[in-house]
Amino acid sequence: MAPSFYMAERARANMQGWSERLLACAAREALLKSVIQAIPTFSMSGFLLTKKVCKTLTSGMAKFFWSSSIDRCSMQWISWDKLATLKCKGGMGFRDLRLFNLALLGKHGWRFMTNPNSLCARVLKGRYFPDCEFQLATVPKSASATWRAIVAGREALDAGLIKRVGTASTISIW
Repeated sequence: MAPSFYMAERARANMQGWSERLLACAAREALLKSVIQAIPTFSMSGFLLTKKVCKTLTSGMAKFFWSSSIDRCSMQWISWDKLATLKCKGGMGFRDLRLFNLALLGKHGWRFMTNPNSLCARVLKGRYFPDCEFQLATVPKSASATWRAIVAGREALDAGLIKRVGTASTISIW
């Protein structure tokens, strides 16, 4: 059984089990945030989930949130994208699973940069980027799925990086 199928079925089973109880909207929100969004977290920290898997999980969560059942369709008053915005910006604070996946993968790149002497960083550096920094590493055709996922998370990491001038040992002014 594929891990992505397992995650979708496990989330579906959890939502289906609670649908008979006629939960209030706040209870459905709490269930989605604390249980359903936590199911794929471990897999997302090491693998890049496909857009289809993220969409399947998200559509199931949206159906459950609006109708308290994953099988019944009802009117969705606000798009899921607006519900997935931060609470301080007027949303409900649900996670965008695709962005969360990329952020978790970006953490590996952050660890490579902050702790280059760790065993994992040394092994991957020797295999994939022996002559350059992590930021400039490429993905060869023979690369593992894990390396491809880490490089995919590098874009999220780049969005939040700031270069500080300290001793100027890593910055070339020419």
